[in-house]
Amino acid sequence: MRSLFIFLGATGFAVLIFVIGNWYGQPFVARQFVLKRLNRPSGIARISGKLSRRRLSTTKRDQQLDRLSWLSDLLDSTARNLRLGKSMAASLQSAAAQGAIGEPVFTELVAATTRGESFADATKRLMSNALVSEVVFALRTINLAATGGVGGVFALERAAIVLRERSTHINDRRMQAAQAMLSTKVLSWAPVGVAGWLIVTSTSVRNFLILSASGWLCVLLGVGFNFAGRRWMQKIVAPAAT
Repeated sequence: MRSLFIFLGATGFAVLIFVIGNWYGQPFVARQFVLKRLNRPSGIARISGKLSRRRLSTTKRDQQLDRLSWLSDLLDSTARNLRLGKSMAASLQSAAAQGAIGEPVFTELVAATTRGESFADATKRLMSNALVSEVVFALRTINLAATGGVGGVFALERAAIVLRERSTHINDRRMQAAQAMLSTKVLSWAPVGVAGWLIVTSTSVRNFLILSASGWLCVLLGVGFNFAGRRWMQKIVAPAAT
């Protein structure tokens, strides 16, 4: 029986190491391989700098919400200025002056169109520098609205509505996932608390878990599977930024 227990425990521990290794080892090895092929310095030397920047910046999801907010405001303000009879360049310049621009791409767009560059050429050139789908969507809408006509105003207004709806959907996903995330935290910490309480209050449990190899194997398996289950549930439940 003891041999069977050790065999099953060792097998479970090997499976756990394999799963966690795939989560962390494979992306790390792939990243180092790409950096080596590109003759770039290893990413390990930049970990401390990245961590400090992450502490100073907001989360990626919050940045996306902020981007959606000011983009929709920019498009709405541009549409209002067009309805007042201004040109597209003047409308975009007035809209940018009314609020802070959150992307350097739009600062360059305002500067280029103010100098007389056409919207078609400016947006085509700047789309290659835009790495976010919302920014590309806004640039395409502005390019369409610059062709003239009443349809351009409607396109800007509709694009602003689409961006606000996307922001609302992100907030809805976060709200709906909050309860599941709380349940995940409770279910992952509850076994740790129970195990700690049993170790403190029960001599037999303490002797088995601390003074025997089988006990240490149980502890390692419990902690490992608890961590793996927590990460798995986070990947399933947590709303990803889109």
